[in-house]
Amino acid sequence: MIGHKEMQAVAAGRAKTYAVLSALYSVPPSEDLTAMIRAGALVEEGASSLGAAAKDLTAAFRDAVLEDRPNNELTAEHTRLFVLPSGVVPHESFYLDENKRVGGRVTVEVRRYYQDAAAQMTSACLELPDHMGVELEFMKFLCEIEEQFWKEPNPDGLQRCLDFQHGFLTEHLLRWHRLLCERVIAETTADVYRAVARLTVEFLEAERAFVPALTEGIRSEWRTTCES
Repeated sequence: MIGHKEMQAVAAGRAKTYAVLSALYSVPPSEDLTAMIRAGALVEEGASSLGAAAKDLTAAFRDAVLEDRPNNELTAEHTRLFVLPSGVVPHESFYLDENKRVGGRVTVEVRRYYQDAAAQMTSACLELPDHMGVELEFMKFLCEIEEQFWKEPNPDGLQRCLDFQHGFLTEHLLRWHRLLCERVIAETTADVYRAVARLTVEFLEAERAFVPALTEGIRSEWRTTCES
């Protein structure tokens, strides 16, 4: 039987990881975020590739401080990678639109997902809807809603929320995250952003397996309950 309190904590943890990654793609790391990562807030237990990637990001932030690297270096690298036209272009439409047209059909499709979910976006909303930071923030939003549905509990709402998560991952994030992250790894000069890209890949690949498995597990449990 699926434990509601346990899954509430899992949803909160996933929301936190999405929030951190969203922030790192959207703006240069703040002092508070840097301190949180350095303290090991993202380090996961076990010897999985996801856990290793989280530890690598923590180590990269700690090394940057130990080397007395000024914050303006990371700010400049963030701008070069994610803001300047000559950078990696962190927009889904650049990678999936046949004409690489940012703001076109793909962007509209992403915006429609947000509207259908009645998403309330925050800091990243200044970017186009298909910016990596905004898409990750949308997943954070859905995980926070999921957390509440586990708490209430609300089986129907939970199922709809997980369907949104699975649909958005399948139709959007999982179709282009590797393409972006491979460019970041190839082009960045900063270990921090190399580690951000690696964690993004490992986390989203874990989500690829986790979300549909959880969805099917819930459906199976409810079918058994109804039959009983």
